[in-house]
Amino acid sequence: MISISILDLTTLSTLVFIMGGLLWINGFRHVKQFWLANLRMVVQLLFMGIWLSWLFYSDNVLWVVLVGGIMLIAAGYEISKRQQYRFQKMQSFWIGLLALSFTALVLLVSVLVFIVQPDPWYQPQYFIPLLGMLLGNSMTAIGLGLDTLTRSSVQLKSKIEAQLALGKTAKESMAFIKEQSLHSVMIPVINMLVAAGIISLPGMMTGQILAGIEPIEAVKYQIMILFLIATSTGMGALIAIELATRKLFDNRQRLTLNGLKRA
Repeated sequence: MISISILDLTTLSTLVFIMGGLLWINGFRHVKQFWLANLRMVVQLLFMGIWLSWLFYSDNVLWVVLVGGIMLIAAGYEISKRQQYRFQKMQSFWIGLLALSFTALVLLVSVLVFIVQPDPWYQPQYFIPLLGMLLGNSMTAIGLGLDTLTRSSVQLKSKIEAQLALGKTAKESMAFIKEQSLHSVMIPVINMLVAAGIISLPGMMTGQILAGIEPIEAVKYQIMILFLIATSTGMGALIAIELATRKLFDNRQRLTLNGLKRA
């Protein structure tokens, strides 16, 4: 595999700087955030690269669990940060964390134990990259679903309460908003699946091919991860939306938006 030097990456970084200037000229006023996001990305990936280089040679499940736990917590935090209206007392964080744990984590462990079968099953070379891909996609989907649900609930409060007044249950009055939330989550996933292979070559497959893996083997791994992404995003969104919907009503099925605060 051809190596990329630090000098090469430094040269490429000038493109980001130039792009920021062009965006500013054309009216985009968050260029600083754009630059800081790229800087944060570089620092995080370099740290993870150094950390994983050491982790891959260790044979301790506790270190793998620690890294996986940190990734889960970070993903749960990002879910809560991506909502315009958040639940108070870190409830958005816990909803996201539970949804991720019951989908991405459970699916990954099952696949490693019964399908990929590395020895040991928690081998970092497989566990960490696959968990990262699942968490990244599930985090985006769950955050988008929760944001659509809470924002629509605030905007359509009178409509929901009117349906409740007509005798509908909380579940019935929220059905159309939950449908919108799931639509916002699953359409990007469907578009990704439709484009895979013809319009775009997914990242995992491209990386394996660049590393010298036979294309057909890379394709099989990519199909596996796309199946997992489709399942984890859908199931994670379902769990998160259901938990969040229950938080919007009290024991008497009255809509209570006091637990939400605007970011």
